[in-house]
Amino acid sequence: MRYPNQISAQQNDTAKTAEKAYIRFLHALPTSPSTNVDIYVNNRPAIKNFKYQDFTKYLAISPGDYSIQVYPARNTSTQLLDTNIVVSPNEILTVAVTNTPNNVEIETFSDYPREIDTSIAQMRFINLSSESPVDIYVNDNPVVYELGYTEQTDYIPFTPGRHTMTVNVSETGKTIVHHPNMILKGGNFYTTYTVGKTTSQPVMEVLIPLEGASYLNFK
Repeated sequence: MRYPNQISAQQNDTAKTAEKAYIRFLHALPTSPSTNVDIYVNNRPAIKNFKYQDFTKYLAISPGDYSIQVYPARNTSTQLLDTNIVVSPNEILTVAVTNTPNNVEIETFSDYPREIDTSIAQMRFINLSSESPVDIYVNDNPVVYELGYTEQTDYIPFTPGRHTMTVNVSETGKTIVHHPNMILKGGNFYTTYTVGKTTSQPVMEVLIPLEGASYLNFK
């Protein structure tokens, strides 16, 4: 991953808050046709019939160790993954089911409560497409070059309002995503997740959810 000179990354300080945490899941496992999954936590059903590109809501949980099991929807005889994660106090955690059907992985992306500045919107970028690194441009300005699989940037400040985003394959320069109407609101934190494939189905797309640091209450 390389940052262009034109834009510098910015990371806010972590705020100290009460000891609890939040967790959500993202289905980013590309298959054609798409495959829904069931997710179990500590061998208990947590999410049923979870669709590709969907996020769950954030759930308040106690910090600690958790085991995660992933199955094809309604098929507990074919386990896709059994792994463990650690949730830290005050953490806002996104847990992504990702990679390929033959090599299913869980990737976790942490966030924490942050100081909110209503004069700017802040966005980070995460690549969940395992086929190729990507270059990302906002308003035709380079944000990050060669963002590899599971790599993430720091939060970058943007002026609130309407923006365009372009995602190119790093190796070829081919534009694979063009988002002409991205609206960012001051005081909010966002993440752009690139999901899908660069050479086959399902094609790469961007998911831009509002991050929990924008609104979750730790009091």
